[in-house]
Amino acid sequence: MKLILSSSSPRRQEIMDMFDIEYIVDTTDVERTLVLTSTPHINAMVSAFMKAASVYEKNIDEEDDIVVLGADTTVTIGDYQFGKPKDDDDQFSMLKYLSGKTHDVITGYAIIKKDYKYVDYVVSKVKFKELSEETIKNYINTGEGSDKAGSYALQGIGSIFIDSINGDYHNIIGLPISKIYDVLKAKFSLDLLDFEKFEEQ
Repeated sequence: MKLILSSSSPRRQEIMDMFDIEYIVDTTDVERTLVLTSTPHINAMVSAFMKAASVYEKNIDEEDDIVVLGADTTVTIGDYQFGKPKDDDDQFSMLKYLSGKTHDVITGYAIIKKDYKYVDYVVSKVKFKELSEETIKNYINTGEGSDKAGSYALQGIGSIFIDSINGDYHNIIGLPISKIYDVLKAKFSLDLLDFEKFEEQ
């Protein structure tokens, strides 16, 4: 059995690396061609599924016994989605809007193997402190949030923005590993903690 993570995100790889298991990273550019027009949680699940399905199709000819995990994270207030900032001005506008408010972080995830597919999502709520314009500008200068949905990184310097969190911390980083662990074990007979069994499959 081969586990494939369909994501180039260093944050997702760091979460997977908490487990002493072998997995590979493989990606496609299918996300660039997606046109997503539904609600945020549906969009996140569709994007995650398309990433996982594309990588699955890439690898299935080489090996029949594979499991592919894909994920997509978005930051939202209501139905408005905050993607990755286009530039510094866009990042400033996002953080200014999020200042003092509670937003949702939604990660859709998809797990695919031969003859079985599972798709779901997890929501965590994050409340920002009131941020001064000077604080926002100084944070932008660090470059940390330039490639992050919502323009900040919870696990980094962006943690200074947080007033409170309600939900899965790792979901906010990009991979709701608690829920994914349960699904892999129950639906795919894959226990990320059973290292020896994992290596034998």
